Amino acid sequence: MAHFIAMDPLGNLGRNNRCWCGEPRKYKACHGRHYPPSTPGQPIGHPDDEDRVWLSPTTAMARNALRQPSTGIPYVLPLGRPQTRPIDVDPAVQALLDAPRLTTQPLPVLGKHRFEVFDHTGHDRAALTDGIVGIAVAVAQALTELNFQHEHRPTILWNDEVDADRLLGQTLLFADHVCVPDHVFAAIIAGRDDNAIHDAIAEQRRLRPLIEAGVIVPVPEALGIAARVDAANTLTQRDLQRRDLTDWIRSQLIVEGPTAREAMFINTIDDRDSPQMWLYSRQTVFDEDSDGRSTFTSRLPGMYDPAHDYEPWKQQNLDKAVGWHLRRANERLVTGEVFTADYLTTSPFQARLLARKGVLPDQPIHAAVWADIPILPTADPATLARAAAEEEAVEDLRQKVRNALRGARDLGTGADALTALGEELAHASRQLQRTVRTERRWKVMVPAVTGLGAIALGAAGGLPAIASGALGAAGGLVPYFADRSGRRRNAAYLFYLASRTRRPGR
Repeated sequence: MAHFIAMDPLGNLGRNNRCWCGEPRKYKACHGRHYPPSTPGQPIGHPDDEDRVWLSPTTAMARNALRQPSTGIPYVLPLGRPQTRPIDVDPAVQALLDAPRLTTQPLPVLGKHRFEVFDHTGHDRAALTDGIVGIAVAVAQALTELNFQHEHRPTILWNDEVDADRLLGQTLLFADHVCVPDHVFAAIIAGRDDNAIHDAIAEQRRLRPLIEAGVIVPVPEALGIAARVDAANTLTQRDLQRRDLTDWIRSQLIVEGPTAREAMFINTIDDRDSPQMWLYSRQTVFDEDSDGRSTFTSRLPGMYDPAHDYEPWKQQNLDKAVGWHLRRANERLVTGEVFTADYLTTSPFQARLLARKGVLPDQPIHAAVWADIPILPTADPATLARAAAEEEAVEDLRQKVRNALRGARDLGTGADALTALGEELAHASRQLQRTVRTERRWKVMVPAVTGLGAIALGAAGGLPAIASGALGAAGGLVPYFADRSGRRRNAAYLFYLASRTRRPGR
C-alpha cells in the first residue's frame, strides 16, 4: 500500500524520501530527476510503425495525431518575453451561460439523475448530450446556492489532478463536497469520439456511490472558466508583468530537445501536469492570394540539424510555457470561485506557484495533502460513501484535525501533526477491530447460552418462567449494542470501516 510522505511542499524535498506523488520509489528516482531524459539530437533507436512515430528516445506519438487541422494553426511571432494567448470560449459553452435558471435540486438528486442518464441513453449520443449538459448547468447552480447558506455553510474543495476518492480520503473527509472535472461533459463539448466518452463514463461509474451521495461532484470546468474568462485573462496578463514570478517559473522548467525529430518537451519540476510539446516547423510559402496574404506549409516531424541555431525557438517555447502555467493556475482559481470551492493542489510546484502569487489557501486541510494518512486514501468509493454518512464520527474526525493543527506554523509542521493523528487513528482502529471480534464472540454467545439455560430450567415452571429467561437473554445484549453505538461516534470508527474493505494493491 502506497503512502504519502509528510513533507513541506514549500521546502526542500529529501532525495532519499519516498516520492511525494505516492509512487513506491525514492524522490530522486521519480519526480526528483531534474534533468532531461535525452540530449539534443540524440539518436532515437526505435523504428516507427504504422501506428506511431517516435519523437525522442522515450516518447512516441500516434501517427494520426500529427495531422494538422484543415483550418490551419495560428502563426505566433516571438515577443521576447513570456506570453500566452487569451482564453478562447467555445460558443457552445458560452450559450450555456445564458441558459435559463432551473429549479435548484440537491447535489445527491443530481448525482442519481446523472446515472439515470447513463443507464437510459445507451448509444443515443444526442440524448446523452442533452442530459449531461442539463446536469452540468444544474450542478453549477446548486453549488452557487450552497454559497448563500449562512448557517452550516459547507466546505467545498476543487481539484483536477488526482483521483477524487483518494483525495477525499487523504483530506480526512474534511470537505462536505469535493469538486472534480466532469470529463464526460468535457469530452462531449470537445467533440471527442465515443470511446473517449465511454472511458469518462466508466470513471464516473467507479465513483458512483460518492457521486450519488453528493460528496464527489463532477463540475463543468469549461463552464466555470467561461463564466470568469475576463478575470482569468486579466490575472494572467498581470502575472506576466511580474519578473520575479516569470523568472521563477522559468527556473523550474526542464527542457528536452530539440530531439532527433525536431521536437521539444518542457516538463516542470515537481508537477503533475503532462509535459508540453512543440514541433519545429520549417515553413515555406505554399500560396499567396491577391491581398498579399500567404499560406504556409511544413512537413512534420523534421530531422535534427546540428548546424542549425535552435536557440530562438527554444526561448520562444520557454516563454510560452511560462505563460501557459500562469494561465492554467488562474483558470483553476477562477473555476473554484465560480463553483464556490477552494482550489486544493496536490502538486508541490503548484503550491509554490500559488504561494508566490499570494493565493495559497490558508485552510487547515491543505496540510493533509502532504501528510502520510494510512487506510482512508486506499478505501473503495462505496466504503468512503458509507464513512461519509457517519455524521457524528466525521464531525469527531474534523474536530481532531482542527485540534492537531492549532500549533502548526506552516504546511510542513501541519503535515507532521496530521501524520501523527493518522497513525494514532489507524492504531485505534486496529484495537477496535480486535475488540469487535472479541465482543462478537462473548457479548452475544454468553448471554445467549445463559438465557437458553434459564429457559430450559424454567420450562418446568411454565410460560412465565420461559419468558423471564428470554428477556434475560435479550437484556444481556443491551451493553453490546450500547458499546457499538458509542464507538460509531468516534473518528477511529471511520478508519475501522476503511480497513476492512481496502482496495487491493493501492
